[in-house]
Amino acid sequence: MIYLVISLLVSLIFIILGIRQYRAEKPVAINTGEKPPREDELTSVTEWNHRHGRNFIILGCVLFITLSIVTYFIEKLDGVALQVATVIFVIVIFAEIAWVGVEHNVMKKKMIKKK
Repeated sequence: MIYLVISLLVSLIFIILGIRQYRAEKPVAINTGEKPPREDELTSVTEWNHRHGRNFIILGCVLFITLSIVTYFIEKLDGVALQVATVIFVIVIFAEIAWVGVEHNVMKKKMIKKK
């Protein structure tokens, strides 16, 4: 039960971040130290912020689902099967995070005006 509460809190961080980015009026960044583009560099600030926000909301929801499924496997599996499930879990978490990075790069290519 404690694990699920912690999982929910971690997921809520991404969901709240996504909501704030979705509602932002100025261009947002992915929070990796990268500076957001200026308003005049984007084709649409609103679409930029909405897509960033939506991606973080999706990440938060999928992360919570993934963490909840892991709880099930921890309770039901043991030994080698649990180790395999753990490896798959780690791969899925990294894939979810990589997806956000790939989406960000696609948005940069599509929405930042060429000089």
